[in-house]
Amino acid sequence: MDAASSQLSDNFHGTKRRILNVARRLFSDFGYLGVSMSDIAGRLGITKAALYYHFSGKSDIYLNVLDDVLSDLRARLGVEQAGETLDEQLHRMVKGYLEFGMREKNLINALVVRLPPAETELRRFVASSKEELVSLLGPVVERAVGQGRLPDGTDSRLVATMLAAMMDGLVLGHSFLGRPLNPDTVSGQIVALLGLGGGSSRCL
Repeated sequence: MDAASSQLSDNFHGTKRRILNVARRLFSDFGYLGVSMSDIAGRLGITKAALYYHFSGKSDIYLNVLDDVLSDLRARLGVEQAGETLDEQLHRMVKGYLEFGMREKNLINALVVRLPPAETELRRFVASSKEELVSLLGPVVERAVGQGRLPDGTDSRLVATMLAAMMDGLVLGHSFLGRPLNPDTVSGQIVALLGLGGGSSRCL
């Protein structure tokens, strides 16, 4: 690739990244249905035609934004700390998810609330994202079962699904109803309620 082609490629990808960064903020504040292509173009100071040069439409932008968001979430939840106990890992993951959900607001809500039936690709993406979150939590729950914190034969995937649902419900309540949410305190309460904690003083 010559210098001119390289510069064009850099400009293309730089513009695409700028679009996604702005769209992420708009979607997080107003949700998928509350943002239009005109809103995104206006915030960027470009034409809608320029947006369509980089993306096929709003759902295409939203899918790319959700992919970015979930990559950030995976990185936040998936990195184990050296010497981390099970209690510490559970608290870190739950607290991290709650903090992330509070910050991203309507983007995380998209993983919980119903999307328009016509948005089949988005619906499939959201469904697979929910499964991925449960898969991240599953091994930690299995570790709790292995340590005798839950009865033998406990369905670790079911517990992981319950854990994800509880966190989603709290984020929704905070975003839509303005309910107060302290991730540090609530993380301990969730872990204790599901019987995953090991008696840490942080649990209650």
